[in-house]
Amino acid sequence: MAEIILMNERILIVEDDLNTLEGLAEILAQEEFHIVKAKNSKEAFLALNQGIINIVLMDYLLPDKDGLEISKTILQRNTDIKIIMMTAFGSVKNAVEAMKIGIYDYLTKPIDIDELFIIIRRAIREQQLIIENIDLKDKLLQTYSFENIIGFSGKMQNVFKKIIKVANSDATVLIRGESGTGKELIARAIHFQSARAGKPLVEISCASIPETLLESELFGHEKGAFTGAYKLKKGKFELAHGGSLFLDEIGELPLSLQAKLLRVLQDRTFTRVGGIEKIEVDVRLITATNTNLENAIEKSHFREDLYYRLNVIPIFIPPLRERTEDIGPLIDHFINKYSTKNKRTIKGIAPEAMNALMNCNWLGNVRELENAIENAVVMADSDIIQLSDLPGYLQYQVSINNASKLNLNDMLKSSSELNFKEQLMLCEREIVRKALQASQGNRTHAAKKLGFSVRTLRNKIQKLKL
Repeated sequence: MAEIILMNERILIVEDDLNTLEGLAEILAQEEFHIVKAKNSKEAFLALNQGIINIVLMDYLLPDKDGLEISKTILQRNTDIKIIMMTAFGSVKNAVEAMKIGIYDYLTKPIDIDELFIIIRRAIREQQLIIENIDLKDKLLQTYSFENIIGFSGKMQNVFKKIIKVANSDATVLIRGESGTGKELIARAIHFQSARAGKPLVEISCASIPETLLESELFGHEKGAFTGAYKLKKGKFELAHGGSLFLDEIGELPLSLQAKLLRVLQDRTFTRVGGIEKIEVDVRLITATNTNLENAIEKSHFREDLYYRLNVIPIFIPPLRERTEDIGPLIDHFINKYSTKNKRTIKGIAPEAMNALMNCNWLGNVRELENAIENAVVMADSDIIQLSDLPGYLQYQVSINNASKLNLNDMLKSSSELNFKEQLMLCEREIVRKALQASQGNRTHAAKKLGFSVRTLRNKIQKLKL
């Protein structure tokens, strides 16, 4: 994405030292920012009441009020304003206090102008992305609650735009992405933004149902079709008539059922198990997979003709490690979500904990991050999440990130404070993580490397929060 040009943003400088105030104002004005100046809290609030302010450069020590106190009041009135605190008395304690109330960043005097410009540009960039994101989501919110899909990054903005474009067509959509990226949320957004929103959205995972039962689940069965078929049962296709059918993990669909699915896509008709009557159906099909279908085709595990029928509109959900700018907003979202759910008051997260979260590989993607934050919210002893509140494996993230340089003995030495059960899970998690990494996220290939069935691997991934 091209860099956004920063012009005419309004910056309020609150500084009682006139030399510093005028010097910063002159430098920032040269970059075509609109500058508003204030020497105390009274002038600052007057300026805020007279027009929109994007950024506030706030001195920590002011003659009439504490800078933190002023900032807290500002953010209570308008959470969109980005406040950068300036002080000659920098300390970790001050930084944490500032962070607790929502200060965007923290600089010590004398101010490094290059660093200041970097922070200002980043802050305004985030504001503009938020505005774009809200604009896109507003269109989706008309029919579907889209708050669970967080994406300020350019890659996710492109996904949102594609959802809006394809939603009102009846074209088949194939959503691709690693496990935990939120493919099911994208499928729901497509359905509820479409003209079919008033009709059913039926969801089924092709990997979670035994092959012997999957055909009946999809297409239904007649009474007496097999042992235990005591009455007629409608399948997912019939239940989704007029609406949408979401088939998750489509790469796990058995070949025998791939042929029947292809016929449904071609003819819009099917027969129940044990039946002879053709049933017409009007369904918009949305599928998803985390496997490499092209490789599956080469190995004759997936039909090429079905692949082209499904891949009419491909949507790729990028892994979290490729959109790290979304990690911060996701953390905020999940803290709010699980604080409410667990009746906790969590105001923020300590720098050490944030650093561990920002530097994690997140092979389990958004789902893994969500699990980690839920764990932290429940375990936190105060209103700020500390590193010790995060799951055990994240507390030793440095060792995990450098696993290529460490053997398991080294990892266990670095995690000596864990009990034996936690150490076992740490080692098991690292082995499964490496197998998934070596298989590029393909669960079938990773399971073979580990000597597991795909179902066992899936259970391991859920247990280990990968």
